[in-house]
Amino acid sequence: MADTKKHHGERGDRGTTRVSQIRVKQGPVLHGIAENLYTLQQDLVTASKIQSRLLPPKPEMAGFDFAIYYQPAGEVGGDFYDFLPMQGGKMGLVVADASGKGLAGALLMVEARAMIRAMASMTSSPREILMAVNRVLLRDLEKGRFVSAFFALLDPKKRTLTMANAGQTPLLICREVGNTIITLQPRGLILGVAPDAKFSDSIVEETVPLYPGDRFLLFTDGVSELMNPVSEEFGMERLEKWMRANAHLWSEDAVRSLTDALELHRAGQIQSDDITILTGRLEV
Repeated sequence: MADTKKHHGERGDRGTTRVSQIRVKQGPVLHGIAENLYTLQQDLVTASKIQSRLLPPKPEMAGFDFAIYYQPAGEVGGDFYDFLPMQGGKMGLVVADASGKGLAGALLMVEARAMIRAMASMTSSPREILMAVNRVLLRDLEKGRFVSAFFALLDPKKRTLTMANAGQTPLLICREVGNTIITLQPRGLILGVAPDAKFSDSIVEETVPLYPGDRFLLFTDGVSELMNPVSEEFGMERLEKWMRANAHLWSEDAVRSLTDALELHRAGQIQSDDITILTGRLEV
């Protein structure tokens, strides 16, 4: 019996030694993991600040009232918007969505933004701008990466919007007269996938007039596809209903109303996609 007890005791001692050894080894490992996670978090915070500085404030334009909203699903996102002052007092309005989440999406967002800005300095045609951007992204992007973008050129003198769309969600206009919704989604393939000839054939340009009191809305699919706890999307029907009821508001109030509606719909569900909203109204 004594021998048996001693045998068990030795096994226990060896087991304790092994646990101690594991603890000694795991201590530095876990500490290193914690340091790496902290460094990554700090990098994400820095990236978020950089991205915020790349997104411009709303512009001041006589006769128009603008508002914007941007909320990435994480620290950084692949969505972006832009206001581009152009020749003749015109303004380029951009809403786009780069594929990928987090840093991957954010890096692609930076390149796409830079390309759109560069091309917009050479031509004022939304179609030509997106065609030129597609050529560059097609060369640079790896397979499976892409960007969707809507470019609308606002002419305050003529009171028109000239637009081209590369696979992005539509532009909505709520007419002051009749409180009717116009959905504008000119055809066009996403950026960075199709060869130049195919992309050029796919994309068209369209111009629509604006009248006093009209509101226009650009947004990414993080708005229309926002899920509630029972996996029901916010959807275009709710978005159009909201627009009819709130188009008359000042733009800041309108955006606040829309984000409140989105939060009510989300009902605590985790936001899984970036949300971008750009809206403007021609004053009465």
